[in-house]
Amino acid sequence: MGDVDSLYEELQLSAMDSRFDKGGVMVALFLRAHWFSLMRVVQQHIYLATVNSFHENGLSSAGNPLANWTSSPRPTIPWWHEKYHQQLVKQVINLLTSIPCYLYEPFGGARNSAVLVTGGLGYVGSHVCIELLRRAYTILIVDDLMNSFGSVVRDIGLTLEASGLGNLPSRRLIHISIDYGDPVSLDRALVSYSRYLRVTGAMHLAASKPVAESLKNPWKYYENNVVKMETFLRLLGKHGIRNIVFSSSATAYGCLPSEMASKALNEDMVTIIGLDVHIKDTIAGLTPHGISKIFGEAMIKKFVDDHPRRRAVVFRLFNPVGCNPSGYLKENPRDYQWCGGGVMQKIKKAVVDDTVLQVFGGGGDGGDGSCIRDFVHVGDIARGIVMGFEDCLRVDETKKRCKVYNLASGKGVSVKQPLKGIENESGAIVKIEDCQKRREGDVPISIGDMEKVRSELGWRPELRLADICRHFVGLMVLENMLEKDRILYTCTRTNSIQVSRAKITSLDIW
Repeated sequence: MGDVDSLYEELQLSAMDSRFDKGGVMVALFLRAHWFSLMRVVQQHIYLATVNSFHENGLSSAGNPLANWTSSPRPTIPWWHEKYHQQLVKQVINLLTSIPCYLYEPFGGARNSAVLVTGGLGYVGSHVCIELLRRAYTILIVDDLMNSFGSVVRDIGLTLEASGLGNLPSRRLIHISIDYGDPVSLDRALVSYSRYLRVTGAMHLAASKPVAESLKNPWKYYENNVVKMETFLRLLGKHGIRNIVFSSSATAYGCLPSEMASKALNEDMVTIIGLDVHIKDTIAGLTPHGISKIFGEAMIKKFVDDHPRRRAVVFRLFNPVGCNPSGYLKENPRDYQWCGGGVMQKIKKAVVDDTVLQVFGGGGDGGDGSCIRDFVHVGDIARGIVMGFEDCLRVDETKKRCKVYNLASGKGVSVKQPLKGIENESGAIVKIEDCQKRREGDVPISIGDMEKVRSELGWRPELRLADICRHFVGLMVLENMLEKDRILYTCTRTNSIQVSRAKITSLDIW
């Protein structure tokens, strides 16, 4: 059957031709509805191939091998074809659970409310989708799969099942594989789905994000994060979509001078008034990524100012880390060269490959010479983003129509502390190399002030660094990544975790 993701993308492309609501859509629907019949055809094909191989090799088969085909639910086939058949069935099941949920006549007569999520199959975006589905929202994902994988649709469904929330109804999640900055394709998609869906708001989470890449290729960040965003906002206005949540970044703050470096960054340090950006004199060292985010915030403010019924919430995300406790949703970028440089990914690579972990200097106050960061569990980040969206939906003329919040813990920790936490949870020992120099674009200390978001939205992080490390080690176990010593988790109803080291050869006991 070929690679699942390749087949998925081929189906996506076929669905995006001029017959948007017929051609590829009906292919996907047919496969979803008739996969049992498809399996029988595949089985018959394998059986015929088996018979041919017997004849080609001079072997005799007892009687007519096809005589009892219609009456026998499953003919006997040699073990080598049986093994191939099992692998093929598994591939087809994976394909059919990851193809897009395009629906030709899905919603009956009434139009359903939906949320448009750009970048919904990415790291933060997929966790946001889980949080939306928990709250019974219908989601329209726009993700071109440039830095994500189509199989994340399946993983979202598996995460729901693992969380005890039941199966993923196809009517509640729709994925369109197009670039959010392609006005023709996105306009066509929104027009097509307007028959069934009333998009009440958007969450803009798609963007180029690695700071290091922005220093090497700043024009890419101007194109992806600024130019395309302007096109996207114009299209939202055209379709009457008035509520938007924008994922900005702590890189918008740049770097404080050394004498103020330990001060928590608050929202008033960078403010948007009209199209004017007011940055306090104490802030310097902005990267192209940070500048593109400031431009994005200014465009959001202009979008809201242009219509009295529009509302927006901008979140400046600090360091999202961790994974869903189920292990199905995690940080898994397609572009690993630039997007694989996060601290948790580097620690995992060092544990799995038994390599040396390089820790760059930062001049922070952590006592070990490394940078100080404000780590927040990605699940808490997702919950905050959804709370911001729901705040947009609550019309209150006495409040600002465009709000800016930090999503931070308010606590700074050395980048070596997650390493110690993972070592404690896993029993692994990671060799480190202290590099005195700081990477280009890195700031020594980055801590966010969370007082505003706590007082106005009622958000605060619920998961601690210990939870982040525990979930991450669980992910490595689930992926069968620890080559020597496996970690066997025993969870009690009191949520206490007993970690015992055990030699296990299979993860079936997980």
